[in-house]
Amino acid sequence: MKKSIVILMVMVMVIVTACSKPSNSNVEETNIFSEGQGKTSAEKKTIVISSFFHEDFFKEGKKRYEAKYPHITIDVQSVDSTDANFEAKLAKYEKSIGTAMLSGNGPDLIEMDQLPTESYVNKKLLANLGDMMDKDDTFHKDDYFNNIFEGIKVNGGLYGIPMGFFVYGLIGNETLIEKSGVKIDDNNWNWSEFANVTKGILQKINNDSMGLARTTPEYMVSELVNDQYATFVSQENGKASFESTAFTDLLKEVKHLQDEKIIDSEGGVPIFRVQHINSPADYVREMKQSQFYPDNSEHKSKLYLKPNAGGRQSGGYFRTYQTVGLNEKSEVKEEAWHFLKFMLSDEMKDKASRSGFPLNKKSYAWIVAEALRKGTVESNHWDGPLKGIIYEITQADIDDLNKFLTHAKYPVQFKESKINEIIIEESEGYFKGQKSPEEVAKLIQNRVTTVLNE
Repeated sequence: MKKSIVILMVMVMVIVTACSKPSNSNVEETNIFSEGQGKTSAEKKTIVISSFFHEDFFKEGKKRYEAKYPHITIDVQSVDSTDANFEAKLAKYEKSIGTAMLSGNGPDLIEMDQLPTESYVNKKLLANLGDMMDKDDTFHKDDYFNNIFEGIKVNGGLYGIPMGFFVYGLIGNETLIEKSGVKIDDNNWNWSEFANVTKGILQKINNDSMGLARTTPEYMVSELVNDQYATFVSQENGKASFESTAFTDLLKEVKHLQDEKIIDSEGGVPIFRVQHINSPADYVREMKQSQFYPDNSEHKSKLYLKPNAGGRQSGGYFRTYQTVGLNEKSEVKEEAWHFLKFMLSDEMKDKASRSGFPLNKKSYAWIVAEALRKGTVESNHWDGPLKGIIYEITQADIDDLNKFLTHAKYPVQFKESKINEIIIEESEGYFKGQKSPEEVAKLIQNRVTTVLNE
């Protein structure tokens, strides 16, 4: 009788223990991905990640991840192409991936840099990774440059995670700026204020310099649209909004720059030029190489925040790199999310700088520490007067650069498209005095709507 009671008590304890097992994601992750027995007994699964280009960062991530979690296979797929067949191969890739995604047979993870992200979001083909972040107790947003995550959200949802990002700014000829005595506050300036500041500098230095590096007004309009792409093209519903005060005001802003001779396709040496920066070493090269220019053209340089257009609040500009989306219909969503977290983690810190600035702050701190430990940055010029030049990198350089990482707020649309071509073609009529801003806006609206409906 006592023996029966003992057996019964053991059975009850087993049942209670099984029923009381927590159901949160931490326990699931421990069972599937932990070291030791849990890892070896887990179900074998395959995660397919597709990109058009051969990405070494993904291949290295596959190698390290599979070594740590041998029950998971990472199938990295890409396309072989040459300069001769690049466009044809890319068009074929875009069509085949789109068809596969619509049929529910697409890859689990997709590198979106060469694909129409807005179309995928509109058709609800991508999982909301923001929701997965919020539900995952192991993911701490404070460990990352969360301003980048916030900047690329679409109507509150996050449909892709970049492996890295670049920041944009204006490189100024600091020697001429200091000579002019004009003070610059770039923390909250717009293009009209930029025009006034630049005009003041040009009047003081009285030489053949120009304001902004050689460009045409219609090309600048296209660039400024890319700076605030979501204002004019909705990723959520695929609608254009060029017949708006925001766009006609943008045209007028650029016309003001043209009238004041701030932009001029045939001007002299520019005081400012737009530049993107992708690493501490890149920052140092761009800031210090001008001190070694030949023919008495050497000068100091400084990076300024880009002016904001259309009454925007203060904030810097950035572009994402190697942005990965998760197939909404993937059968291995949790596993794919776990692999994405690994790619973002500091376990990939020694490879992270190949993808721009890493989103993981620990990885960035490691890259900075390594750069400062080395103390120098070598020129990346293969020939010419800058070949072999060695630049010093200091903590002051890092402090200046950090402003651009923490102020990054507005994503730049970097994919060349038919929309850019339309803006450039139709804007020209306004800058030549042939059409009003409203007429140009209507033409662009109609043509872009046709493209979006294709």
